[in-house]
Amino acid sequence: MKHGYIRPIDLYDDVESQKKKLEEYTINIYIEEHAENKKRYQLDTLLNDTVKKNDQIIITDICILADSTKHLVDIIDACNEKSVQIYIINSDILVSPNSVYNFQQVLNEISNFQSDVVRFRTQLGVNKAIKEGQKMGRPKRSDDNIKRAVEMYMSKKYTLDDIKSATNISRATLYRHLEK
Repeated sequence: MKHGYIRPIDLYDDVESQKKKLEEYTINIYIEEHAENKKRYQLDTLLNDTVKKNDQIIITDICILADSTKHLVDIIDACNEKSVQIYIINSDILVSPNSVYNFQQVLNEISNFQSDVVRFRTQLGVNKAIKEGQKMGRPKRSDDNIKRAVEMYMSKKYTLDDIKSATNISRATLYRHLEK
């Protein structure tokens, strides 16, 4: 039997796109409610209670299934013990005990997977910070401080080092504001 697994990670496909792709292979689709690493109940149910010998788990990308290389190895080992295949749609890879891939293909997929994990974790962190009301990006310089630095520069009484010491405005920032 074929089982689909979806996690709301939209690095490549959002949930709806994942669902459309999986529906071409199966109607048995397990959809995780969150993208977090912990408490993935649908995945646990699928791996521990649902899949049987010769079944197939279908996903769109490796990062949907696993959160780290170690996690991926553990899932693949568990599936191999049960003779369960994993089909990755976007990479067109079938992972099974009989699969044979050249070393370069394996390295490329693992490298892509690790990049995806980093991108996903970064995205989660940014989203969490925004939700908590934190501002993203470099903090803005005080307008009063910049105005003071420009006035000091225009008076021609101060060196650039004096201006930087007094206002903590770098030369580049000062010049950028002088051009305006």
